[in-house]
Amino acid sequence: MITLTIQACQPPVIEAIQQSGINITVSASGELESTITALISPPAIKGTWNYQIKYLIAENTPVKKGALLVSFDDKEVNSQLEQQQAELSQVRQELANKIIQETATEKKLLLAVAEMQMNFDKALRTADIIDQSLSENDKRKVFIDFTIAKNDLYLAQEKIKFHKNNQQLNLRLAQGKIDRATIKVSSLKQDINKLKIKAPIDGIVIYRSNWRGEKLAVGESVSFGRPILEVAVLDQMQLTAQIAEVDSGKIRVGQTVDIKLDSVQGQTFKGKIISLGGIFREKSRQDKRRICDVIIAFDKTNSDIMRPGMTARVEVIITPRKDLSTTLSKSITQSNDAEKITISGLSSQPQKFVEISHIVSSKSIIFRGLNTEDKVLL
Repeated sequence: MITLTIQACQPPVIEAIQQSGINITVSASGELESTITALISPPAIKGTWNYQIKYLIAENTPVKKGALLVSFDDKEVNSQLEQQQAELSQVRQELANKIIQETATEKKLLLAVAEMQMNFDKALRTADIIDQSLSENDKRKVFIDFTIAKNDLYLAQEKIKFHKNNQQLNLRLAQGKIDRATIKVSSLKQDINKLKIKAPIDGIVIYRSNWRGEKLAVGESVSFGRPILEVAVLDQMQLTAQIAEVDSGKIRVGQTVDIKLDSVQGQTFKGKIISLGGIFREKSRQDKRRICDVIIAFDKTNSDIMRPGMTARVEVIITPRKDLSTTLSKSITQSNDAEKITISGLSSQPQKFVEISHIVSSKSIIFRGLNTEDKVLL
């Protein structure tokens, strides 16, 4: 009884309401990336699905446009090129032989036409000067000889026409073989050049990892379509942050963000949200928490320390206000799904209903229901 009396006589603990500027934030993690990148992967080579790396530029190397980034083994393509070049030489020789053969045949046919023309002219003269003293049989023989000479001349002329038409067709067919072989040779040469990939832009080299975090090296094979590296422009950086699904409703485009790089101590960068992700996904195979991606633009970048792939911690300032009051959370009681607080000095209705905006640490942020002159009983 004595102890209880002493405690009852002790003065109540009172906390004054504080009103000050408060930044309500949402925390998240993120990763730096360049807004301008060129992704490098094996080229499309007909019939090739795996490529062995022969040369690979070192990671984090600054490169200029046109610098060699990666080259692949070209033995198989070179073998195909040698075979196709041999075939091209063969069809070219076939065309040369065909031209010689067709020319010789044409000369032979032209001689035959000349001979038939001579025979025809002779038969024509004979027929024009038929001696009336000749017998009917001799006259018929002269006429028959003339007809034969005429037909032979016509046949020889048709042969030369047919030969010329056929010659053009044969030469076109032979030239077609050359054209097709030439295209194949040219295509294989282009494939060999494609196996030497050069930088399409100025930037820095960043290796790409697979889902196990493994990066490729010289001598290893890579399948078609798998990214090997990227060239990133360092002075065009942004950050992709992963916002938890429960916090996504608080995020808006234009909100201010404080960014701290994990590899840079004691320095905070400012940025703004420029894009919100349209879908939610699991954070990783191991972490099933639902998140969405948010793109953040830096107010100012530093290419000397910023690199794509760097991790960062971000705080999105979602409600910067100066009209909010704070009090210790333990001073608030729950009544009929509403929060109440006891105010010192009020004789009637000492409790007020309040509206809590957020809870930060042990402090409750009171949005409505208190005045700055109020004192809260704890």
